[in-house]
Amino acid sequence: MQTIKAFRNCLVGSDVFVFTLGLTERWINTLNGYEYPICPGTVAGEYSEKYHDFSNLSYIEVYEALVRTMNKIKSVNKNIKFLFTVSPVPLTATNSKQHVVVATMSSKSTLRSVADAIIKTESNADYFPSYEIICSPFYRGAFFEPNVRTVSRYGVNHVMNVFFDSLHKKYGKSEIVETNVNKEILTSESFQDLPCEEQLLDAFG
Repeated sequence: MQTIKAFRNCLVGSDVFVFTLGLTERWINTLNGYEYPICPGTVAGEYSEKYHDFSNLSYIEVYEALVRTMNKIKSVNKNIKFLFTVSPVPLTATNSKQHVVVATMSSKSTLRSVADAIIKTESNADYFPSYEIICSPFYRGAFFEPNVRTVSRYGVNHVMNVFFDSLHKKYGKSEIVETNVNKEILTSESFQDLPCEEQLLDAFG
């Protein structure tokens, strides 16, 4: 309950919600209807055919879910704006019965198309091309680590520099207020070493 309250407070007090679309594949608990962040039994828990179901969301399903989510957020903050990006990180594994390279292209293409449709119909939404910057053939994979999957720190820095340079050109430079709490969180050892679920999956795989 405390987490839900904190999340709601963030939405109410925010000017911009940055939404990074990652993948279309999902696992659902059929008993209670909630989704898992990763396939049950891979990193935690135990997989059960009785309680766990897989689905790969279509363009329409992603679009409608995203619109519903935006409307819910706007119901608590009518002035909030949305900035969409697509994650350039490819899938580690897939349950789509396709090769993981094909599954990745299908998933990212769907998400990119949905983001494009959203910004064309929603006046309070925009898109930043971090996916295109990292994955563009022009850069020849220079922004990926040797595993050709993880985006390097150099790549992240390049994307953020492009992002802030674009803001400065349009709105002018402004001072960023950084609290001591933010500094402590961002520089803490636990934060720096915090892995995402897909990194854990990669390690256990």
